[in-house]
Formats: sequence, structure tokens, C-alpha cells
Amino acid sequence: MRILIVSVKSDMIPVGLAYISASLKRAGHDVEGIVYGDPTDLSGRIPGNFDFIAMGGLSSQYRQLKAIAGLAREAGLKLIGGGGIVTSEPELMSRALELDYAVIGEGETGVVELLACLEGGGNLRDVAGIGFFEGGEFVLTAEREQDDRLDLLPYPDYEALGYLDHLETVRPSDQYFLDLFDYPREYPIITSRSCPFMCTFCYHPVGDKYRKRSVDSIIEELGAVIPKYRINVVSIYDELFSYDEERVYEFCRKFKALAATFPWEIRWNCQMRVSGLKDDMLDDMRDAGCYAVSYGFESYSPVVLKSMKKGIKPEQIHHAVHATADRGISIQGNFIFGDKAETKGTALETLEFWKDHKETGILLAFIIACPDSAMYRHCIAKGLIKDRLDFIENHLFDIMNMTELPDGEFLGMQALVRKYSMMYTSNAVPLERTPTSLTMKCPHCGGVTEYGNFVVTGSRMNKMMYCRKCRKRFFAVSRMHHVLSRIRGALLTPASYKLQMRIKGFRKKLKRRLLGRAPEARPGS
Repeated sequence: MRILIVSVKSDMIPVGLAYISASLKRAGHDVEGIVYGDPTDLSGRIPGNFDFIAMGGLSSQYRQLKAIAGLAREAGLKLIGGGGIVTSEPELMSRALELDYAVIGEGETGVVELLACLEGGGNLRDVAGIGFFEGGEFVLTAEREQDDRLDLLPYPDYEALGYLDHLETVRPSDQYFLDLFDYPREYPIITSRSCPFMCTFCYHPVGDKYRKRSVDSIIEELGAVIPKYRINVVSIYDELFSYDEERVYEFCRKFKALAATFPWEIRWNCQMRVSGLKDDMLDDMRDAGCYAVSYGFESYSPVVLKSMKKGIKPEQIHHAVHATADRGISIQGNFIFGDKAETKGTALETLEFWKDHKETGILLAFIIACPDSAMYRHCIAKGLIKDRLDFIENHLFDIMNMTELPDGEFLGMQALVRKYSMMYTSNAVPLERTPTSLTMKCPHCGGVTEYGNFVVTGSRMNKMMYCRKCRKRFFAVSRMHHVLSRIRGALLTPASYKLQMRIKGFRKKLKRRLLGRAPEARPGS
């Protein structure tokens, strides 16, 4: 069969769809890929002799996926959808996107078996992990078993989805974790899947069973792609890279040996938990070229951490922050406010720790109700989400009062978080700025660095970046932004913040109406 895979345009490489493309090609299908940014990207491409269009993504990409679905319908083509957006809400998204077939969870085997069943005239109900319509009724087949045999998967087919063009045009300013080099060439890799922990704000689209590839399999893939694409940044996209501690040590040894065979510098980054973190592990990681670690901090309040089911303690966060920063490894982490157990007191616990460690660049945000997460279900039960489709389309990133606080007190807590962010975030004004470079003096170590091939547009500059010397995070801002943010933070009150939110909400509603996107009542949602 001929399959057109359409990926939503993004700064991130679509790893999941690249695995789908590779699996379809291995099964003998003729696969073509395209990246969708606007309708002109698909002009003249969809009406070809394709049997199916396949697409997938996250709930945040609903509108782009809806547009792709509309173009597929105009061309009269069958549509297969998958990814987190479909897996979290199979029937809702299948109806909204008008999918012919939904692939739930991991899609590599499911989509191949689906097409084989269609080609052979089999019974779709015998294919695990798919959804389809039968006489208007949505049929969801048996759950597909989570496969442990990750070493048997083909390497992701990034080239089908514009990877070569991406490598030639990517800039260090495109993503915060790429500013290590003036000309980053990143290779994303998956070395394990899922996470056994059940944090209330999180959703695992590929299941909750932790599965891993062998280190030899990982090194074999990297050994093939690093020289082919001249990779200098390896991004490990696992939810939980460090769950198997011995595997981390083994990876460090073998990656260091592999990197030594190339005449250019190769660095890597990953995501880890603070529990189980050891100093000698960080030493080995740094020695093997690790330059950045993303941690799930979420809160510094033990009450909130327990409510979130994080399974970590504040002292473990403290250790991770100091042990990582002291070794010159960059930290990516967030404190997210608004859990059910959050109060002004618990928020202050977190904010005071953040202020004392602001040089590490931990970000402040509020919890988002990811579809099918425990918090999402809590919001539905509490009546905060009345229309699931309207929420995904229009309100996914809205701040909602999921706590037990009265709305007025919750708004005051929002104002407090905003006040800290405006007054204490580490900022730096460029020493020099050109259309393609920034020269920055780090507010932490005082080191001066010129970032080449670095593009920041607009006069209201507020660009997140890391110092290349001490590896700590700061924001490059205009002088006016730096001064005004401090003044506005000092003057911010719950009343003024409430007024700002009302104005922001009015503008958002007006924009949706002007674009013809005013939410409508949807039965059965």
C-alpha cells in the first residue's frame, strides 16, 4: 500500500512517526512523508495515488491535525490517526478528527497489523490496539500488549520527515538545549519506553510498563548515524533514562568510547529522576559528555509531592540541584503549581527554594490537565472541564483552580508566583546584538560568550539560554524588559493581576471569534 505520513511542523523531530515510517517500510509498504506547517505544504501532494494518510501527535496539536484531516477528506483519502492525542481520548478524537482508523498506544506493530488485515480482508476486531467505526458505533479492540523487544525495532526513519533539511537549518536559538554549539546537529534517540510511576499530572501514551533497549543496541544505532549525519548533540528522549542505574554506567562507558572515535566533539542530554541519583553517576555522565539533565522537580513542598504521587522528597531535589550544578551540568526543571493540595503556604515553600537557587534556571508554571491524566479526570469530576473537545481545542493551557482554595485565594497564589518570576528570574542584557548573533555576559559567572548563528526576532526580547562556561540558565532580555519586569513585579497585587487576567481572557475570546473559532456546544462530550 502507498502511505503518506503527515507530521505537524515543529522544532522537535517527530520520533513516533519516524518509527511508524520505518516499520511500514520494513513491512513492504511504499511510504512518503511530509511536514505540515500550513495548507500550502500539502498543495498537490495529497491527491496522489495514496491509499492512506497517517498522522499523529499530541493534544496540543489538535488544530493542526484537524486541518490535515480536513485536507485528507477533501482528497477523498482514508485517514489513520495515532499518538498521545488519540490514545488519551480514542473515541472523542476519532470522531472529532473523522478518523477511519485509530491506532492506540505504541503504533509500530499495530499499524502494520491493521493494514495487513485490511489487505487480507480479515476481521478488524482481531487486531489489538485499534479503534474504528462500525455502523456509527465506535469499536475499540483489546488492549495491545506492551512489547519488551525494543531491540528488534527498526531505526526511526527521520529522513522521510524532513530530517536532512532540518539538520542544515537548525540554529542554537531554536531550542534551549541546542545552544551548546553555533551549529548544532541533533539526533533524538529513544533508549527506553514509559515510566512505572503514576504522577497525577502525567499521562503515558505508550503504557506504564518500563521497557529498555540494550546498551549495545543503542551504541550500534549511534555508531551508524553519528558519522552519517555528523551529529554533535545526542538527545535521549526517554521519560526515565536512569531507572536502571547499572545501565547508565554502562552507557557512559560505551558512549565515551564511541565518541572518542570521531574527530569532533559529541555531547548528550537526558531526563532523570532525583530519587536514586548518585554523585559518582553524575561524574561518569559528565565524563562521558553529558551537558544537560532534565529533572521532574514539580514542587518543594512534601505535602504537594505526596499529593502528586511523585515518590520523591525535597531533600532529594536539593541534592540533585547542587550535585548537578556543581559539576557544570545544565539543569532543566520546572516547579508546577496548582495541585489539589496546593495552598499559599506550600507555594511559598517552593518559591523560596526557587529564589535561593534561581541561578540554576528552574522554571515556574502551573499544572496542565493533560488528557486522561488523573488531574484531567479530577477536573472533569469537579466540573472544571465541561466539554472535553472544547477544552482540548481552546483551553488546554488555561490555568484552572484544581485546588480546594476559593477562587479569590487561588488568584492571589497565581499573582504571587507571577510576582516572584518577574522580580527574581535571572536576566542579562546583550553586550552586542546582530541579526545572527548575541554576545552575552553571564549573570552568574561573569563569562562573556558570543553565540553565533543565533537569531532572536522582535524588539521585546526574552530568550531563554544557557551560559557556555558555567552551564547555568538565564534569559537574554532587552534593557527595557529587564527594568520593567522588576518594577511591574514589585507593584503587582492580586487585584491588578485579576484585572490583567480579565483583559487577557477577553482578548482570547475576541481572537477566537474573529477567527471563527468560537466554541460550540458538542453533544456527548
